[in-house]
Amino acid sequence: MGPARSLCVIGCGPRGASIVERILANVPALYGECLLDLHIVDPYPPGAGRTWRTDQPGLLWMNSAAEHVTMYPDESVDCAGPPRPGPTTAGWLDAPLHDGAYAARRDQGRYLRHFFETVTRQRPASVRLFVHRARVIDLVRTAPDEALPDAPPAGRQQVILDSGEPPFLADRVVFAQGHTETLAAPTPPGLLRIGPGPADPDALDRIPPGAPVVVRGLGLVFIDCLALLTEGRGGRFVRTPDGALRYLPSGREPRLYAGSRRGVPLPPKPARPLSSALPAPPAGLRFATVDACRARLSRSGASFARDAWPLVLAELGWCHYRALFAGQPARTRMTWQDFDAQYALLITDADRLAKLAREAVPDPADRFDLDRLAAPLAGLRCADTDDLQRQLRGHLAEVLHRRTGPARGVETALVDALQRVGAVIEELWRAGDLDPAQVTEALGHFAIGTYLSSGPPPLRAEQLLALAEAGVVTFVGPDMRVEITAGTEGAPGPAVFRATGPAVFRATGPALPGTVHEARVLLDARLAPPDPDRTADPLLHALTSRGELVPERGADGTPSGLLQLSGAGLHPVDAYGTEHQDRIIAGPAQFPRPGTNAVYFRQNDAIARSLLGGD
Repeated sequence: MGPARSLCVIGCGPRGASIVERILANVPALYGECLLDLHIVDPYPPGAGRTWRTDQPGLLWMNSAAEHVTMYPDESVDCAGPPRPGPTTAGWLDAPLHDGAYAARRDQGRYLRHFFETVTRQRPASVRLFVHRARVIDLVRTAPDEALPDAPPAGRQQVILDSGEPPFLADRVVFAQGHTETLAAPTPPGLLRIGPGPADPDALDRIPPGAPVVVRGLGLVFIDCLALLTEGRGGRFVRTPDGALRYLPSGREPRLYAGSRRGVPLPPKPARPLSSALPAPPAGLRFATVDACRARLSRSGASFARDAWPLVLAELGWCHYRALFAGQPARTRMTWQDFDAQYALLITDADRLAKLAREAVPDPADRFDLDRLAAPLAGLRCADTDDLQRQLRGHLAEVLHRRTGPARGVETALVDALQRVGAVIEELWRAGDLDPAQVTEALGHFAIGTYLSSGPPPLRAEQLLALAEAGVVTFVGPDMRVEITAGTEGAPGPAVFRATGPAVFRATGPALPGTVHEARVLLDARLAPPDPDRTADPLLHALTSRGELVPERGADGTPSGLLQLSGAGLHPVDAYGTEHQDRIIAGPAQFPRPGTNAVYFRQNDAIARSLLGGD
């Protein structure tokens, strides 16, 4: 496509800022002294973006250890562009870390803004930088300029903003908006619905003290909302003489009735293991490598579930048992050498692998069982509400002990393996090795990876347990169902769970048949499932309505959350099958770890060079 004269990066949170850094790093080799206009468009401060705003409450924390987060591609990154070494969040930050390892989200925003300011201040003299604090509401193609010999045949793109600024022209555009907002479903009068989406302090302030609230979702958004509705309202956590954590309420907290599909919160990140409790991490993956997965997926008729997922399971199980044998040898009855040799021969035979595990590990609780981890409350039935709360609190305490107690090395090894395997799936996806059906399969199967490895800091899980013991949080259980219905004044059942009036949110769950929890407030404490028909992004709405972007849909017709792309080039494919090579869709991604040859940096470098026309 030749060199570009003008580039536009839409969205400048971490993903967009990293692409900007890679563009500037590659300009000297690809452009020399040629002039380039670089436009950045985001209504929020560049670098931090919406999620990492520096004006949000300090009670909102990261869920990644600050020493494991970097925006600087170091020498380990295998890419065509040059490295740019720099500090991790922990290495740069001058603020205290929470729970010994985690930065406040606003402090991470400070790091991100510093990163953006540093790399743009050091940009080549040939690059003119334009930062637009606005939203892009449309991209309109212009007619080809026949007077210019290198003019693109499809014309350039007119970038239209909501700020009233005059439109500008761009040769190539990258979409880096991150997780897009979804319009909330309409709610009947008299009811308050908050979310779905990230924790919103202003919206949460609308919940009256003492009000019953139905909460849907027990993930990271729930943890954030919990902090704002308890400590944020004057409550305090204290240690008792025996070391237990207790919550002292302020009296301004609402009463939360919370549930989800699994019915349990995300397991917390493991506390740092004792160095003597674990062998050195493996240098690389043993079974689920990119090459091994790619070879299986290249077979005719291959599916991710049948051909690649067994390698993932083998990898996760091997890492689990490696840590168990090293850290708790008394709980095994076979040498690691013998187990390892047999395991490697049986990775494609699930039944024989299970038999080997039974022979080597006497206690079923010590064996790797992903199904048990994925659905810890499957089939739960309770006698009454008190029984359900006891069971849920017991589960929380057990998980917290596993991830913070002396034997936490096994949990640490599993989380590390999940993150490594997740990077392989990401690389296969972004490299075009997965067709749309395989992408859907891969994301569906690896949802367990997000559940097991993306939890909050351990202290947040301990605080949740204290809030449950204090009665601030009541669990509804797994497979919670929420519906809008008429109130049940005078109906039988515990009055504390019921509301009167023309309409209420009603939550029920099969763990406790016949019990309902009613409230006039629903807190959708989760990120909205993708729905192109309800997107709040005016640009995505405009392009989708014209067929220039086409959502992928599953076999049942529901949106998968992905757009139809060309493969490794990440170019959108429109409703007529045309690939738009002057547009790139860069989806959201997790922060990269330093020294790991992170796929995040490799992909961003490839995107930057494609935008510059260098590859």
